[in-house]
Amino acid sequence: MNMHRPVNPYPAEPYPSAAAKPAEREWRVGSLSMGITLILIGTAFAVSIWQNTEAYELLLWVAPVVFILLGVELLIYLKTSGKSNTIIRYDWLSVFFVGLLGLGSLVLSLLMSSGVYGELQREINMITRTAYVESGKVEVPKEIKKIVVQSALYVSVEEADTNKLQLIGQIRYRSMEPMSNQNELIHTTIVGSSLYVFVNAPDMNSGVLTSDSISPGLIVTLPKGLEVERRPY
Repeated sequence: MNMHRPVNPYPAEPYPSAAAKPAEREWRVGSLSMGITLILIGTAFAVSIWQNTEAYELLLWVAPVVFILLGVELLIYLKTSGKSNTIIRYDWLSVFFVGLLGLGSLVLSLLMSSGVYGELQREINMITRTAYVESGKVEVPKEIKKIVVQSALYVSVEEADTNKLQLIGQIRYRSMEPMSNQNELIHTTIVGSSLYVFVNAPDMNSGVLTSDSISPGLIVTLPKGLEVERRPY
């Protein structure tokens, strides 16, 4: 008796080969932002050297661009996360670096807008200087009986065989800019038989964190034989 196997009218389909399987793509969130950030930082330093500008002013633009790039990457992640042939991974090192750089740029912007950065920069650029003072000679009329000296700084008073008044000496100070008004430190006026002498302080910058310092060594020479009164400022 001949036994025949039944013929299957639906032949089995061959298993798909590995080559026919669609290749999976891997995308790391943060790598693109880190790469562009490094390009921006390098460009900022190169432009600062080429144009002779401050690099921090250019780096302030990095923070908003970095956050925009990271936001774009997150949007792309949300759009492609449902696709089966795409593997999404976070590049945590890149995300940390980008976030740290953005935070540093924001802190730098805050320091600059509040004026703290400018004061710290002034403190670094301060120089100890010496200014020599020699004012013009002021003739004292014969009817003057009394001289009143009022000074914002400590001033020594000395008498001399002359009928003229003069401010001389030197000022040692620490500032970022040279003193420009050392020749305008003395002012005189006559009231009756009294001559009033006002010695001003030089212009100095005073800030919350840093201030210019001054150490005066000034002398006022006066004619002999006159009454001298010194008044505090």
